[in-house]
Amino acid sequence: MNKLFDAESDRLPVSLSVRLLRWWIPIALTLVGVVILVVDDFNTTGADAFAAFAGAGSSIWLMNFLWRLGISGDDDRDREALDRVYLAEHGHWPDQPGESGESDQD
Repeated sequence: MNKLFDAESDRLPVSLSVRLLRWWIPIALTLVGVVILVVDDFNTTGADAFAAFAGAGSSIWLMNFLWRLGISGDDDRDREALDRVYLAEHGHWPDQPGESGESDQD
């Protein structure tokens, strides 16, 4: 079973452009909001700009996280399907002891 924030999968792309979208664009947007907030001396316009930029960065990060989490769920379903095939062939789950009393997994 995956940990709560473990959203890794072999199906996920790992190119530079994906890393840019996944991490650097949300960080850059949030930092732009912080810079505007500081430059505007924490006035209303700066606070509004900070909220807008931080919200945009957070939403991009959250969208990517939820997408990765959904993809990792596909891997869980594939493992479950393989376990069910094993159950049909051997009469017990892969992580349970067989008739000899020993588990068939490594």
